[in-house]
Formats: sequence, C-alpha cells, structure tokens
Amino acid sequence: MECSKQQLAAYNYAVRLLANREFCEFEMRQRLARREFEDETIDWAISRLQQDGYLSELRYAEAYLRSRLKKGEAPWLAARRAEQKGAQSAAVQAALTELTECYDAGQAARELMLARDPAGLRFEDERVWQRQARFLRNKGFATDIILRVLNDRT
Repeated sequence: MECSKQQLAAYNYAVRLLANREFCEFEMRQRLARREFEDETIDWAISRLQQDGYLSELRYAEAYLRSRLKKGEAPWLAARRAEQKGAQSAAVQAALTELTECYDAGQAARELMLARDPAGLRFEDERVWQRQARFLRNKGFATDIILRVLNDRT
C-alpha cells in the first residue's frame, strides 16, 4: 500500500504526539485538523494508528481515569469528563469497571483531607470546614462520605 507524503507526515506527527501521552480518536482528529491535514489524510492516519496498535480508546480511557483518580476525583466524575473530552463511552465504561473494583471512596477522601488539612483546622473553624466540604463535593464525593470524613478526628 503506497501512501502520500501528507499521509506519512500526519502519521509521523500523530506518533510523536502519542509518545508523550495517550489520545482518544476525537482528540487526535482535532490535533491533526489543527495542522490543516485533509480529512482523507486524517482518516488514513487514524486507521493506520489503530491498526498498528498506537491509538487505543481503552488505553486512553484507562490512563485518563487513572490520572484523575490519582488527583482525588471520584470515578463517576472522571468518567464523565473523559466522555466530555471525546472518549468513546464503551471504552470509558470498561476502564471504569476495571479501576473501581478496588476503589474505596472513603479512603480516597480521607487521603485528600490528610494532604489538604493535616493540622485539622476544619475542626476549629466553620469556614475551613465548609471550604473542605465544597472541595470534596467538587471532586465528586457523596454527601455521606464528605460528612463522615470531615467529622472524623482520627
């Protein structure tokens, strides 16, 4: 199969991007379009990347979810953000199922609070307590977990 210089250029550019981090197909299409490659060239490069195993929706979803969970985000919120970024829903759900098997929301929230408020200032100042509650809520934790973690003095 013979390919043009434009197709090779698009493919090589995509491979260089993938050397830094995983991309979903949607993001890769956007990046290639920003470089003003033609649609046929983009389609060819994407299909070639998938054939060669360089572009994988499942790998992207796993990497994205893992990084968001590491930052303290709840799994459902990380999954929603991955889908908003263009990841395929089926891949996100498969990665979510795999990553949440050993996920403990209470433990994750406790670790966030230990890092964010090691001195326990939330017990002395109501405004600090409310700020920490908003922080945990914005990370996607349920109200019962937030209350349990913020009121836990151990």
